[in-house]
Amino acid sequence: MAEIRTAMWDLIKVAFMKQTYLNILYLLFSFPLGTAYFVFLVTGLSLGFGLLIVWIGIPVLILVFLAWWEIASFERQMAVWLLGIEIPPMSLKYSKDKSILGKAMYRIKSPVTWKALLFLLVKFPFGIFSLVAMISLVAFTIALIMSPLAYLFGEGPAHSFIGSVLYSVSGVFMVFVSLHIVNILAHIEGIFAKKMLGNSGRYSEQL
Repeated sequence: MAEIRTAMWDLIKVAFMKQTYLNILYLLFSFPLGTAYFVFLVTGLSLGFGLLIVWIGIPVLILVFLAWWEIASFERQMAVWLLGIEIPPMSLKYSKDKSILGKAMYRIKSPVTWKALLFLLVKFPFGIFSLVAMISLVAFTIALIMSPLAYLFGEGPAHSFIGSVLYSVSGVFMVFVSLHIVNILAHIEGIFAKKMLGNSGRYSEQL
């Protein structure tokens, strides 16, 4: 009996954890932010490379390059705040050359710069997946909970009122299952963010 109570508490305690709702907030932000990042980067890089022949593309690419570093820095900080994970700084130190050119070369050579670009581009499809997953979970859960009402109106999968009540009870459990799924999605993106937006230190030690 104690094991059953423990299992039940493990299932429902997710609804009382602050981190669960921070994870939901992070995933909700993923779609609009991921869409904005994707449009900006694809448009900026396409325009920059397309205008290289008339040299205008060079300042465009420089601006996009500077922007994606700052955007990635914001994403790193947001992951730290909302997901509660520790991510190393994107740059641990610069080389002995403190000039603007030296700092620019550091960023160009740093693997974090290019991993950050990949992270920002991948955030778009991940944001779509997260949004669709959460909407589907919410819709499915509500449909289960509302099964008795649907049965009274001659709708729904249940063939009896008792069956509809059982569906409704399963919908209550689905609330907690959905929150666990949300936490898993947030955990996966947190691992990805830590891998792509943090400097491992190996590159800086070579400078």
